[in-house]
Amino acid sequence: MDFLRRNTKRVLTDAAGYGLIVASILTGWLPGPGGIPLFIAGLGLLSINNVWAERLRDYFLKHGGNFVKKLFPPVPWVQWLYDAVVVFLWMTVALLAWHHAAIWQITLAVSLFFISLAIALLNRDRMERFRSKKQR
Repeated sequence: MDFLRRNTKRVLTDAAGYGLIVASILTGWLPGPGGIPLFIAGLGLLSINNVWAERLRDYFLKHGGNFVKKLFPPVPWVQWLYDAVVVFLWMTVALLAWHHAAIWQITLAVSLFFISLAIALLNRDRMERFRSKKQR
């Protein structure tokens, strides 16, 4: 009975992990973070029972910060350029939200808002400053 329960739990956990990864692919085009949180959750479930998923998860956790540091270097002109892009995207969002004649315009406005919010938080380490203030 224990053997059956243990293997049933493993199959269900793996099925849920694979299901979340498939859902991340299907919802990746939606506004907001899309399928990234679903992919991370699916990889987390798969890493419970599978060594390959655990190694992949550890690699992403170890090297994910390096990718952000390379994408947002601490060079002043690059930081100002990212800030200008964010302001331009927010103006575009405001314009699209104001003249929302079609559903694609609303969808584009929401997508651009979340993209610009992510850029604004990752640029100049604003996310780290926000986290440090939150922990106080």
